[in-house]
Amino acid sequence: MSSAGYEIEIKLPVENSARAEAQVRSLGANLVHERYFEDNYVFDQADGSLRNNRMLLRLRLANGSATLTFKGAPSYSDGLKVREEIESVITQPEAFLQILMKIGFSVTFRYQKYRTVYTTKEGLEISIDETPIGNYLELEGEKGQIHDFAEALGYSRNQYITESYAGLFALWAKEHNPAASFMIFE
Repeated sequence: MSSAGYEIEIKLPVENSARAEAQVRSLGANLVHERYFEDNYVFDQADGSLRNNRMLLRLRLANGSATLTFKGAPSYSDGLKVREEIESVITQPEAFLQILMKIGFSVTFRYQKYRTVYTTKEGLEISIDETPIGNYLELEGEKGQIHDFAEALGYSRNQYITESYAGLFALWAKEHNPAASFMIFE
């Protein structure tokens, strides 16, 4: 099973996850996945060719399954991040990891989070992400839906975050722990 297309998304800073969840529900979003743990591995070759071209190859382990994701170089439109996204379910993640290592890939970043997922009847996906460096709402869907929902939550466009978790972690590490290399729970 695979899917290909484009993702349009933003992140929003969250002070209190429970309050954010109550707000999301009050706006009519329905729970799709209760809170679960994700462990994400980002891969690149020794020359950094993916990162240098602003692309991403990620293996996500969550809920007993694994998903391989390729993300193309992002573009930005109306304050939102837009990028190609191709995903495929991996049935044997340990073997797949070995294959990646054998062909010259290595883990360049690892990040973990707890995620709760909601959707609106219009198809906007709202994720509440609890990470070791803070909590975020991630809104993914059509441009108008993202803007409308963010505004209904009380956010302005200058609060939109288009940075990846790797980018957010790099900014956090500079200030809090320059020796840290992965965004994982202790």
